[in-house]
Amino acid sequence: MGNILIVEDDPSTRKLVRVNLVKRGYTVSEAEDSHQAMAIFQEQPVDLVLLDLVIPGLSGVDVCAWIRARSDVPIIILSARMEEELKVAALDAGADDYVTKPFGSEELLARVRAFLRRSYVSARTDGSIVQIGELQIDLSNRRVFIGEVDIHLTRTEYALLAEFAQHLDAIITHDELIARVWGPEYRGSNHYLHTYLGRLRKKLGEYGCLLETVPGMGYNLHSKKIN
Repeated sequence: MGNILIVEDDPSTRKLVRVNLVKRGYTVSEAEDSHQAMAIFQEQPVDLVLLDLVIPGLSGVDVCAWIRARSDVPIIILSARMEEELKVAALDAGADDYVTKPFGSEELLARVRAFLRRSYVSARTDGSIVQIGELQIDLSNRRVFIGEVDIHLTRTEYALLAEFAQHLDAIITHDELIARVWGPEYRGSNHYLHTYLGRLRKKLGEYGCLLETVPGMGYNLHSKKIN
């Protein structure tokens, strides 16, 4: 099913999440502070991390950055409503998703399932490369370059860009993107695309303008070159 690491200092929250995950067949490891979390991550196989932002030791943001520097394992942030700045910092550090406390068990489980079943390997396996000016999207190796610079993208950012690259110049609706990248259970989550498209445009620099919003229709990756 999957090995999940819960990093949460509140025992009641940790127990609630653990019980629901174990009941559904997941293997669960627990850490109540940053040092335990990093030790477990180095010693055991981990398929997904549920990470509280406010924990003893290093902050959740620092732990997120530490994990992301070593692995592309999915990271779902557990954040309180008053932790908006920390949540944004965690997303910038490489987190893939977040849920806001208090959260429902079914909501969290749906997101765990979505990430664990998601395949980020492109449907095109012929080694094709999408090239727009100096922007190069390698769909076979899941890498993105601008010139010779390797652009680091999170799993979610890459999944979005790959969808656009495989449907170059085509308009993809909001609901289609949500369903393809996050899963059908995420339909109606308008904030996801605004957040992740903004981050993706920023990382692409001058090529970010190729990700166009088509009012009333959706989004597309325009194949025009940057002059």
